[in-house]
Amino acid sequence: MTTTPFAYRLLNDSARPVRPTGCGWVWDGYLARGDVALLTGVWKTGKSTLLTGLLSALGGGGAFLGRACVAGAAVVVSEESDDHWDERRVAIPVGPHARLVSRPFLGRPTPGGWGELLTWVEGMRAEGALDLLAVDPLSAFLPGRSDADAGTLLDFLGPLRQVAEGGTAVLVLHHPRREKSEEGSTARGGGALLGYVDVILELHHVGRGREGNRRRLTARSRRAAPDDVVYEWAPGTAEFRVVSDTAESRFRENWEAVRELLAGRKAPATHRELLADWPADEVAPLATLLYDWLRRAAAAGLAVRSGKGTKLDPYRFALPRPSQLPDLPELGPIGV
Repeated sequence: MTTTPFAYRLLNDSARPVRPTGCGWVWDGYLARGDVALLTGVWKTGKSTLLTGLLSALGGGGAFLGRACVAGAAVVVSEESDDHWDERRVAIPVGPHARLVSRPFLGRPTPGGWGELLTWVEGMRAEGALDLLAVDPLSAFLPGRSDADAGTLLDFLGPLRQVAEGGTAVLVLHHPRREKSEEGSTARGGGALLGYVDVILELHHVGRGREGNRRRLTARSRRAAPDDVVYEWAPGTAEFRVVSDTAESRFRENWEAVRELLAGRKAPATHRELLADWPADEVAPLATLLYDWLRRAAAAGLAVRSGKGTKLDPYRFALPRPSQLPDLPELGPIGV
């Protein structure tokens, strides 16, 4: 018989209890005890504001962005000063259930210093439950200078995994890579980071404008992930409102960008050709999503489709002549 020093079990072991779906959620669908989640968004998108709203909701439980929260305790390790957090909590009050560790290191921590901090965080369980640990952001606490180096990432993520396995949900805020990336892959640091975490969250501006307060939160998870949610924060208040985000509304939000690409083409183009033209400073949609927008545009008479949809003769799209172009129907009221 072959022997091994490593423990194993049979996958069909019926004696092992199976955790029911949803058991252990700190924020239903997004953050679960035992998981490490990564939230990526461009600078000043509102990641810390979103975190503060979540911390506020954890005070008494209830719901945040339409998903249930536990009444739980949290620790935030942040690169921001106490003054910045004081300004934020004036608008979004957070109770005594949340503790802030502001700028615990003079520079980047060593692997030993980072591990020591998280050992101290784990010790808080002796004083009571620790439901959420948030690190804001990854780059400030990375024990090394490159988030593309797998060894450096493991020095950062390994201690966080230990905290998670003790029964805490871990949320790490992060910045995107500079080059254009598809949704679900925008995090800086490459595949090693994205492959390690259990949940990939991304925060996006809605539409092409950058001045509004409407954001879209996407999730990819080892479990079934919630659908995208669009929310709006009222600045200076604790109000986060969920608004509708149907496929039709996303098409309307992005139609102007697609129309500009079609207008820049002298001949009808496939959706992949248009995707190659997507502005380098904007996150491109998935190819399947762009095709859906073009299909909707053609059905509404906003674009003309030609071709047979085969490999040798793919569908191509172009703008109709001005005399054939209909107006885009007015949107109805956005549900709250």
